[in-house]
Amino acid sequence: MHDPLVVTGAIGAGSFFGAAVLVAAYERLGHDAGRWLARRRAGLGALVHVAATRRRLAREIERAGWRESPERVAVLAIAGAMCLAVLGASVSFAVSILGFIGGCGAFVLTLNAAVLRRRRRLSGELVPLLELFTLELSGGGSALAALGSVCVQVDSELAIALRRLLIASQVVGSASFEARLLEYADELEIPALASLATILAASRDYGTAASQGVRALATDLRRAQRRELIAQSRRALNNVLLPAAVAVLLPFLGVLMFPAVSVLQRSLR
Repeated sequence: MHDPLVVTGAIGAGSFFGAAVLVAAYERLGHDAGRWLARRRAGLGALVHVAATRRRLAREIERAGWRESPERVAVLAIAGAMCLAVLGASVSFAVSILGFIGGCGAFVLTLNAAVLRRRRRLSGELVPLLELFTLELSGGGSALAALGSVCVQVDSELAIALRRLLIASQVVGSASFEARLLEYADELEIPALASLATILAASRDYGTAASQGVRALATDLRRAQRRELIAQSRRALNNVLLPAAVAVLLPFLGVLMFPAVSVLQRSLR
């Protein structure tokens, strides 16, 4: 009778030799597996890139105040760019490519313009809100109670957003209003809201008067609005004067100088 250890050793040795023969016969198997893993890694990298792009697009859409999903906005943008590409294809292939790139660029510009308009509108709504907040603080009471009273009385997008932050901060175990306001300011990229959150946090933690800081912030914002209005007036004046000079002054000079130029031309003949 054979020894069980010998039998087991023989079977193991035979299995190892068989595996070695199979690997030697199919040496391309390792290369194929490596290529498969490389393709999977590239696919995962593409998925991560798409997810990051979707998050960025969703953030910009939220900043713009649009009530659409990122997928629908992307489909509309690509559809518009494809329409321009099809129209350009009737001329040439290069015009088709330029039409597609121009459509994508127009979508990006439209989205950025919507973000800037909303940010400018919210910054404009913040100034009267801060002035009313200062008046409420002068009557006494806590800063958050005064801000809540002002947000209830004012009907604007910013007041509604601040009222929601105040209600959410009153839930037990949730983040404070100042932390939520800092996150909201970072989301909209409005530094004045971050300054307001800092003033309220200092008033809560150190007991400082919030009225002086809020009044100074409102004054700075009002001055910034005044400077921006002056700059817009100057740009509007330049936009009016330059076309007027080109459309009125040059023809007038042409009519005025025509007789002299005619006499000079005849004398040169």
